Amino acid sequence: MARLRFEGVDRWLCAGDIVDYGPQPNECVAEIAALDPVCIAGNHELVALDELPSDRFSWRARQALEWTRTALSEDSRRYLTALPRIASLPGLVMAHGSLADPEEYIRTEAHAQAQLEQLGREHADARVLVLGHTHRSLLYGSTSGLLDVSYTEAMPFAAGERYVVNPGSVGQSRDRERQPRARFALLELPDDGPGSVRFFAEHYDHGAVTEALRAARLPKDSVHVRPGKVASIRRRIRRLLTPG
Repeated sequence: MARLRFEGVDRWLCAGDIVDYGPQPNECVAEIAALDPVCIAGNHELVALDELPSDRFSWRARQALEWTRTALSEDSRRYLTALPRIASLPGLVMAHGSLADPEEYIRTEAHAQAQLEQLGREHADARVLVLGHTHRSLLYGSTSGLLDVSYTEAMPFAAGERYVVNPGSVGQSRDRERQPRARFALLELPDDGPGSVRFFAEHYDHGAVTEALRAARLPKDSVHVRPGKVASIRRRIRRLLTPG
């Protein structure tokens, strides 16, 4: 938030999953609410509020879910309950997983293209579809196809083209990196031009998050799913040993 304020922000967007996994759900809700953002519900909010079943959750998410349900304050619950599943702004639509399903993962070119075709049918004036859910940055153009995300400079949009933009995740990085980074994006959508998007991957004090997770008796790797064969084997063993 400090970095984006430095860059200059006219309006804040949040693509959901404010709570769960992390050890400070009420603080996260309060910080987001104070921005007066355009914000939608992610699948983790919907499951925590019993609006979706938890059968698609991993063992890590299920473990965090029960703790989060007991930790959420009434103020946090009221804020999350009021969140819509889709939000529309001039030139932009925002959903969590996909336009139809907050639990659908949009990872492939075919899936992204199908989303843009649906965007054209249902929101003809929208140029950009913002998604979350995957915890990975993504930029896909209806003509350009899948584009390599740059974290060093703004990436211009082409005139007449629609885009899927996933800024990545501020928390619980799922990129193959040893030290997790907070990922987010800055959109420029002027009325008189195609605009651009700039992606960010910032260092943060993930050690403090790990300590807070440990204090709450939550899985410490909820802050970051570390890459590598050893870590993968350990996760599989834990899944086998975890009931349910």
